[in-house]
Amino acid sequence: MKVSPLDNSLNVSISDCEMDDLLWEYDGLHSTYQGECEEIMLEMQRIFYEDLKSKSVIKDLENGFETWEDEVDEHLAKAVFEHMQLNADKVHGEEIWCPICKQGELKEADKLIYCTCCELRLNKDSELKLDFLRQRLAEVHSEHLDRGCRLKPSFFIKAEFNLTALYISCEGCDTFEVVI
Repeated sequence: MKVSPLDNSLNVSISDCEMDDLLWEYDGLHSTYQGECEEIMLEMQRIFYEDLKSKSVIKDLENGFETWEDEVDEHLAKAVFEHMQLNADKVHGEEIWCPICKQGELKEADKLIYCTCCELRLNKDSELKLDFLRQRLAEVHSEHLDRGCRLKPSFFIKAEFNLTALYISCEGCDTFEVVI
């Protein structure tokens, strides 16, 4: 509780909020002396700058958090892309984990790309190589992160019209796309 300088003569206590309202709505300039008007103006100025400063600080904190969060997301997206986007020298001898079961390793046979643990089988054309599949997986992961979704997408195989395709799907951002 705070005693208002306006009500000192009446000895009435008023809360800070009520005092703020009273200062803005005060209409007793005709019966007050100059010193009291200056006090009122200084108090109004103080309240105004406190409100302005508190709103500015809150806005700066929110912007700072969003900026920091965006920087972290961008760094993670780049790390995932760089990890999956390996140059041609490193590709040989490195393994590609199965996007469906996440336990098996993808292998390449004469006319087939397959997983060592699950039923993932992709017929290999002359254009489809394990390196190309690695690149496409990196691209779809990167695109998914670029959409702002942080949920883990799922991958599945679907055969239609005598063609078998690998798809990426995410319910969080409604992603549904052909990988290969």
